[in-house]
Amino acid sequence: MRLIIFFIALALSTAVLYQSIFYRWFGYETIPAPITDEFDYAWHGLSLRQYGLPIGWTILGHIYKEPKYQSRKASLDKFGIIADGKRIDLREFQKDRRPLIAVKEIDYTKGLEHMLFVAPFFDHPPLGGLIYSLGVGSEIKEFAEVKPAEFRRPALVLAIVTATLLFIFICLITNNPWIATLTVIIYSTVPTYLLATRTAFAENAEPPFILTHLIVLFLAVRSYTEQLNKRLILPALAFSGFVGGLAFLIKEPAIGFLLGSVALLLINKLPKRYILVFLFALLIPIGSYLIWGLWLQKDLFLGILQTQAGRGYFGAIKLVTMMEALKFKNFPVDGWWIWGFISFLFISLKLKQKKLLFLLIPLFSHFLLVLFLASSNYPWYFLSMIPFLAGCSAILIWQIYEDPKIATAYAFFFIPFSSSYYWGRVALNLEQNITHYRYAFVIFTVLLALRLIFGKFKIVKIIWFLFLFILIQKIITFNQLFIPYLISHWGNLPIPSLPNF
Repeated sequence: MRLIIFFIALALSTAVLYQSIFYRWFGYETIPAPITDEFDYAWHGLSLRQYGLPIGWTILGHIYKEPKYQSRKASLDKFGIIADGKRIDLREFQKDRRPLIAVKEIDYTKGLEHMLFVAPFFDHPPLGGLIYSLGVGSEIKEFAEVKPAEFRRPALVLAIVTATLLFIFICLITNNPWIATLTVIIYSTVPTYLLATRTAFAENAEPPFILTHLIVLFLAVRSYTEQLNKRLILPALAFSGFVGGLAFLIKEPAIGFLLGSVALLLINKLPKRYILVFLFALLIPIGSYLIWGLWLQKDLFLGILQTQAGRGYFGAIKLVTMMEALKFKNFPVDGWWIWGFISFLFISLKLKQKKLLFLLIPLFSHFLLVLFLASSNYPWYFLSMIPFLAGCSAILIWQIYEDPKIATAYAFFFIPFSSSYYWGRVALNLEQNITHYRYAFVIFTVLLALRLIFGKFKIVKIIWFLFLFILIQKIITFNQLFIPYLISHWGNLPIPSLPNF
């Protein structure tokens, strides 16, 4: 019976995932509006692939202009850079390691702008750029020709891979395929989640690596605690550590998730030699990146790292401002965004399964790192948390079915459900109807009261389950109605949306 339930849940998840492809693809090249950083990842990756020397646009030009670096003036050509009449690829750069600066006039959707390019480019590690550059076809010959339709394609694929891994991960830590299916539904249909995860930011390339890392880590820890497949524990820990280290090569803040993984090993009391193997494998990609940067241009690499570490702090109100919404320009105020954090809080306060720590601790450690180390309040810092917030949301909704509490049940009704209901009516061009909403509230309240008072009766549980099932189905419908409407009315919504990020 368990196997049948699993395959039904898997089939439903696959159907939702397949259906979400249309919504992910619809208008992906223009909505959300592309940001310079997205172009920069593609430029960075293309230059590194073709000439071995990382080139990119930077806001840290003042560092390259410091006299001690003796930077050379150069010009861009194709995906490379020319100085003193020669193309400077990796081999040529090794002969003269002075940095290069070039100014190029480029129209990247906002009109022609003078942009400062530098080599070697150390603002970000290289793996994210390499991934997003894979979407750029061979017919594109220079920086100015790169378009969002190309470098955002890998983001669409990454989102599908993330959803697949998310199903596996949640299924493992909850031992409940229905929660895994609900997670996929939330990740694949919530407007904020769907639109944000089709952008070409490094943070959207991290989750497949982090989820793979956590899946294998969970299996290794379970094998140790249950004394199963002992010979596979060390290879599994090594693989998990190495894949986790690759996430760091996409963007350094991924270390927040990895610190949580180390904490999980300590909590589960794995032997020191196991932890050392994990750490050694973890440090291979991280150490390789540091060695590469030091070898390529030691002084500049250290200077960039020091500057990045000392960037200004947004302020103590950062937590409050980020709770309102994911603040990309023209994003709607979406109750599902705050519901993810509320779910994370409620699940953490009343932990029902120790295995959930594999979700909660890495999310918490990364969340703290973003709060205290990220400089400004840019929305993309939170993108890598979206799959984990979707998982928390699904777990709490399932707990509302199994063991409802007044606070969490009404929070679900008033925040995520009401948000989807509101935007769904907007998409249908219907007035907000207080009578209709009151009926929904009364029905919810009556059935919740029955579940709380007569929950020991099986028929009451079945009715409560069917009611929540209908609500989830309505949520899916409302979300899928609203996404095309939002895209076609981007920046011109007649109701609350965010004016800037």
